[in-house]
Amino acid sequence: MLKLHKAVISVFLVLAVAAAFCGCSPDRSDEAKSLCETFCEDVKAGNTEKLLTYFNYDEISENELNEIISRSGLNNEEASFYQDIRETVDYTSSEPVYDKESKTCSVQVNWSFGDYLSDQALMAQSEPEFKAAINSVPAKTVSVDVKVDLSGEFARIMNPKDVIEAAYSFNNADSGVMPGLLSDYFIDGTWVLAPKGTYLNIDSIGLRINFDKSLSDYRFVPGIVYTIARGDEVLYSSDVVYLENNTLRMDLNAEMAGSSGLNEDGFLVAGKYTVMVFDEHFNDICSYNCEVMNESLEKEIIEIKEYKKDYYLSNLVYEFKDSDLMANSFVYKSGWWDYDGTSVGKSAFASNTKTLGFSLAVSDTNEAELYYDYYFCEKPDFKDINETEPVYSSSCKPSLYQDQACYDLDFTPDEMKHGFYGLVVYSDPSRKHIVFTAACIVVEETSQDVLN
Repeated sequence: MLKLHKAVISVFLVLAVAAAFCGCSPDRSDEAKSLCETFCEDVKAGNTEKLLTYFNYDEISENELNEIISRSGLNNEEASFYQDIRETVDYTSSEPVYDKESKTCSVQVNWSFGDYLSDQALMAQSEPEFKAAINSVPAKTVSVDVKVDLSGEFARIMNPKDVIEAAYSFNNADSGVMPGLLSDYFIDGTWVLAPKGTYLNIDSIGLRINFDKSLSDYRFVPGIVYTIARGDEVLYSSDVVYLENNTLRMDLNAEMAGSSGLNEDGFLVAGKYTVMVFDEHFNDICSYNCEVMNESLEKEIIEIKEYKKDYYLSNLVYEFKDSDLMANSFVYKSGWWDYDGTSVGKSAFASNTKTLGFSLAVSDTNEAELYYDYYFCEKPDFKDINETEPVYSSSCKPSLYQDQACYDLDFTPDEMKHGFYGLVVYSDPSRKHIVFTAACIVVEETSQDVLN
């Protein structure tokens, strides 16, 4: 009997020693795992008041803890996107690993939540689409070790903040899920070429709206729609457009307004115009008004000065008729453009020239359309031209180059006759107000004949 008693004691001693080497005692191991599970459930629930009990006194404030779990400053739409992610939060945990010397246990916890950076999530065009996307792709995972102190009478979580920050890491500012209501980021709007909101004799108007630069930090930005109306009549309703930077321009031109929206001179009908801007969910962003006014124009007579051939060879032939255009032009960068290397003077071309073109360099703030005609005359006085029958008519807006904006006033005839060509530029589609004229000569010789 004594031998049996000693044998039983020996077995218990072996088990005790084995437990000491292989892990924490069965009771304490269960206690660490149970505490970790309870804590993680509380983290998942996000109950701030309850989570504060895991911290030492004054270790963290309730406001600081709230900011980790639920970001402040969100509007309803933005908060709904973050709530979609929060609803996917879950975790798995491993078995405790005991450290004998420090009397602590470490439990690895893998937090998972919807992958808001997945292709599906980034392509989502609405909150329901976003929610469906993050629930249909593999979850994003963040691992953290939960450390449990077992040195005292009761087990204690040693790093509650690390665990909570891991579980709610999607709330970090750099996650940039989406900005919410675009109206919160709207700064201001300006009428293009009409800072006071008044246009005179114009065939197009444009509103430029600006948003806060922080908008570009977000990965999902709602689209924008807008309407342009004259009085109560809606003239144009846009499709959904998306910001490429922090600025968006909304135009109404002659084509968009239609023939009924233009007067006999080709200008927009006078009246009060309103641009109303919404996000793609039709939440208001802004609304701006401008006034379009018209004044009757009389047809101006074409006058091009007469010069001899030698003058065309050695001088640039042009004349500004409009002071506003002249003030916004760079004369030293303007001139007849030699497209094919056949120029034989500053305002002269050889007969094998294919294209005549005057490059009018202007300030990059110039956006107005100019209308131009070319006339041909065998004599330098241009008296034989029929003003109602130019050899070519067109219009253009400035083209933007590396450091310059230019009106490219080009003409490529089927047959290049030798003689004099006059360029007449107008500010209006009715071609009444002349703003610029220029002239060139096409000599009888080819460029090769001149060079030889």
